[in-house]
Parts: sequence; C-alpha cells; structure tokens
Amino acid sequence: MPAPDEPLRVAIDARYWRSAIQTGVERYILLLLEALEAVNAPVEAGVVVRATEADAFAAQGHSGVQLLPVTDKRTTSLTHALRRFGPSVVHFPFEMPARLDFPSVYTLHDPGRYLYPELMVRKVREVQNDRLRRQLPDPNLRAVITVSDASRADIVRVLGDLPCPLVVVPNFVSRAFADRLRAAQHEQPTSEPFLLAVGVYVPTKNIPRLCRAFRLARQMAPETVPARLVLVGRIGWERGFPINGAQDITVLGHVSDDELATLYASCAAFVFPSFYEGFGIPMHEALLAGAPVLCSDIPVFREIGGDLVHYTDPHDDTILAKAIVTRCKDRARTRVRRPRRWTAYWRRTAHLRSAERSSTNIGPQPNDATRGTDDNDLHARLNLARHVGPQQTSGHRA
Repeated sequence: MPAPDEPLRVAIDARYWRSAIQTGVERYILLLLEALEAVNAPVEAGVVVRATEADAFAAQGHSGVQLLPVTDKRTTSLTHALRRFGPSVVHFPFEMPARLDFPSVYTLHDPGRYLYPELMVRKVREVQNDRLRRQLPDPNLRAVITVSDASRADIVRVLGDLPCPLVVVPNFVSRAFADRLRAAQHEQPTSEPFLLAVGVYVPTKNIPRLCRAFRLARQMAPETVPARLVLVGRIGWERGFPINGAQDITVLGHVSDDELATLYASCAAFVFPSFYEGFGIPMHEALLAGAPVLCSDIPVFREIGGDLVHYTDPHDDTILAKAIVTRCKDRARTRVRRPRRWTAYWRRTAHLRSAERSSTNIGPQPNDATRGTDDNDLHARLNLARHVGPQQTSGHRA
C-alpha cells in the first residue's frame, strides 16, 4: 500500500470495453472513472484497454487517466500491463482472471447467473459460475462490490458469507444525463402516444410477456392504452420475441442519450417488467424524465422506487395487462429531483477507501457526457420503424 501522502494507484480492467456497443459494462467502467475523479484523496487511475479501442476510450474525456493498452484479452497481456503500472488495487468490473496477482476488488452486479442458470448462456452456466466460486477465497480479493441491498441479500443467500467484505455501492444515473432527462420534460413530445420499455433483450427482462400483455391491454381498453409499444436496447439472447414485422411494436435498438431522454419524457408510461434485476437504472432514468412508471413487484424495485412507481406481478399476462391499463389511466407525470431515499446511495457511491483495510469502494459516481442528436431524427426513426418493423441496430441499454 502507498504511504499516507502518496496517491492510491487504481487499475481498472477494461479489456471488454467496446466503443461500438455501449452496454452496461462499458457505462459502468466510465462511471468508475468519474467516481475516482470525485474522491477527496490523491488517486492515479490506469485503465487496461485493448489497443484497438485506446483512441475511442481516450475520446471519452478522462484526461487524467493513464491508458494501459494491450493487444488482446488474454490474462498474460493484462498481467504485463498491470506490472508496468504498479497498482495499489485492481478493480475487475466484469470478470476476474483465474489468479489475482495484486490486491483486487470485483463487482458482482447481481447473482442472477446462479438464481436462473437455465436462462444464462452455456459459458456462464457451465464454466463461469463454478470458476467464480473458486475465485472468491483468493487472499488478494479484498472486497466484492454489489449494487443494491437486495442484490447483496441474494448473493449471501446463494453463495453464503463471503471470505471478504461484500460492499453495496449503488449504481446511479450520471449527472449530465440526469440534467438532460430533467430538461427533456420541457421539450415538445413526440406526436404519437406510446408505451416504452428499455433494456438489453435477455430472458430476465420479460419482454415477450410484456408484448403479450401490451396487446391484451389494448383489447381491454383500446381508448386508454396507446397503440404502440417502443422497445429500446440491443438484442441479447432472448428467443421469444413475437414482433417480427409487427406494426404495433417498434424495436429501435440502440439510441443516443438525447434520443432516450426524449423517449422517456414523451412516453405515456414506462414499463419495466423484469422478474430479476440487480438494480434497475432505467427506472431512475424514467423517473428523472417525469415518466409514469409501472414495474415488477420485486425487492430491488421496492428498494429504489419506493412510492414513486406502480407495481405489478411480472409472472402473469393478464395481471400485467390490467396494470398497464391502470397505469395508462393515471398518467400523472412524476416530478423528481432527488428522492430522500436516493441521497444516502449518492453519498456512498462517492467514497474510496483503502483496499488494505478490506473495504475498498470504487463505485459509479454520477457524471457522464451526453451525445447530441436531432429530435426530428428520432421522430423519423419512430415513423420509419412503424412501417418497416424491427430495426436491427446495435447498442445498449442494460
């Protein structure tokens, strides 16, 4: 560990960072850097990134960060880069190597991989789950970070008490995007009413049931429920989409932050029917844009949404459809600055402690850059998608 007057040298493993497809992993890495910049202590950050992505990463605007380029994702390349940097602690926000050569922290966003192994891809189910169990006792693993109290409780239930501290450092919407979301409330909405869902299309997001419930809700109350459902996010490994060529369901794929803010602020309601989440950033985003929110009645949503949202059972088509009708009848916009329940989260997010004391908190801190776009272009994309069906655009929303 460095002397008290020396900076803490923090390395972040960003070998999986991709500029072309910004998933939750990519965003999380950028927010880690924002957190380190906000810490009231001397910190030097180094980011291990593939050489092919180094220029794109440098363009993200974190000028004080030292890039540690590697030619590939191999562990040997990572180790060589870390040795050159000489870190006090290494943060693994996605996956740990088989052996930890330095004091490390690891972010386990949620234990869904253990709770629903049948819904995971084969590599996670047959290889990564057992490997992570073997890695947890490594003496160089000084702390595991997770993103909500609900996720922490599930981790303990599935994995038992960990050999190292299990620390909750919640996710947050970046400050810049939060400002953009609030500003979107005062802009001209899109012309046609629609329901909105946001997230990578994987089984736990429950999108096939949402599509069925949306259509059932339209049958129940066609004068109340909008005629269109808009889906934002990249295609994951979901295989149950009943939307090929559908005129009532639009798949936009990836959208820019400005486009997303407009969609949140314009939607008749935001529907978040996941039956499992570690946190649920889209709920925060929707609330900051003033959108009426309907979400699953699961512990983590109760934890972060409180009385600001409506809840429903995510396991039944008819119940979900009735909840959609009810939510559409009550379209009062939500006015949110920073709910009291979020304030403690925000404070906890900004702290960085010594890894040697076994409680390093290197977590996302609000602040991000938005990308400019023309709202008219978004309207055009909505109209185009309405006529040609799903868009196979790449991108993210986790």
